[in-house]
Amino acid sequence: MWSVSAVVAFRTAHAEADELFDAQLVQVAETLLAIVAAGQSPHVADEMAEHQHAYQLPVAFQAWQRKDGRWSLLVRSSEMPDAPLMENTGFDEHDLNGELWRFFAVDHSHSEYRVIVGQHHAARYHLAGEIALHLLVPILFGLPLIAIGIWAVVGRALRPVNAVAAAVGGLDARHLAPVQVSGPLPAEIAPLVTSLDALVGRVAEAMDNERRFTADASHELRTPLAALKIHAQVARRASDETIRGHALDQVLSGVERMTHLVEQLLTLARLDPDAAGNLEPEVDLEALAESICAALEPQARRAGQSLSLEGDGLVVQGNRWWLEVLLRNLVDNALRYTPAGGRVVVSLDAAVRCLRVVDDGPGIPPAQREQLLTRFARGADVEADGCGLGLSIVARIVTILGATLVFDDGLARPDGGMGLAVSIRFPPLVTMSKP
Repeated sequence: MWSVSAVVAFRTAHAEADELFDAQLVQVAETLLAIVAAGQSPHVADEMAEHQHAYQLPVAFQAWQRKDGRWSLLVRSSEMPDAPLMENTGFDEHDLNGELWRFFAVDHSHSEYRVIVGQHHAARYHLAGEIALHLLVPILFGLPLIAIGIWAVVGRALRPVNAVAAAVGGLDARHLAPVQVSGPLPAEIAPLVTSLDALVGRVAEAMDNERRFTADASHELRTPLAALKIHAQVARRASDETIRGHALDQVLSGVERMTHLVEQLLTLARLDPDAAGNLEPEVDLEALAESICAALEPQARRAGQSLSLEGDGLVVQGNRWWLEVLLRNLVDNALRYTPAGGRVVVSLDAAVRCLRVVDDGPGIPPAQREQLLTRFARGADVEADGCGLGLSIVARIVTILGATLVFDDGLARPDGGMGLAVSIRFPPLVTMSKP
């Protein structure tokens, strides 16, 4: 690439030099023509002698005058013959004394006088080459120096970037930590490192959460699987039909718990925050609540519980499936932990944009309520069947939707205690532009 650039530069400079020599021929020819037309032919030799001293490239010449339709020679240089070298005006190239020359001819306005000037082609080429080389030498030596300077400056400027790249490449995927770079960072690089540290922090937190989730999930799955195995072995070995039937019932109950746990785990895995941009502008929460309550009414009736829906219509912005999961988990969680004969009330308040699910179950002490939002967390001394993921799923959906979740005292119990109330306040509706 470098050699190609040098050749192109040389040829360009050579062509420019040729144009300069052509311009010189034109200038000399017009000067001589003015002298001849003024009747000063004897002074042509003196003018050309001064020209030879002023220029390194000699110029040969002929001066002619037309008389009676014929050209007669007025004056010529020693190199030129007595015969006219050109019949037409302009530039031309042909041999003279066995060597190539470049000529230029110009006539007076009345075609009474003609001047022909010429330069030895080899001398022109040699001088043009020298000029091109003189122009090319600084480039040949200057460009490498400039390239080295640019390489040094760019390398120095990119040194912090290379240091950051090395620090990022050295991060341990199992133990992510902020990017450590020795020395101060330029103002242009510091925001990049800050953003990388923030990203690393989020990724590390997500990985820690997933590790805890995997460990907790494996523990929660291992325990019912062990119980299922024991009950299956009892059923297999029992000779008494009553014992075998009881063992098989325990197997079926364990399968139901396992099914519920797996469904909750799959639900939690499907809650993708990136889908928050695909929200429906208006979802009728009252209609969803009626559907969920109707679906869970048989479960409440079997336990002798009262399940009711109160309040007016509430329209929110969100994902319909998420909202169904949120309502189902809230109501199902309340029914599971409320004893037989208890009450569960679902209320909607459009004025404050609030969904509230209250019960008169065992309740949770205020100091322990926030712990219910973590995975596999359950209240102390709770004997109800559950896996501890319902409220964790609810909290996840609430965060994605930009709502807020608050725990409070629920309905009063006959023994003077209070149940649990879960309130969710939704943000105001936002007008969504159509794509």
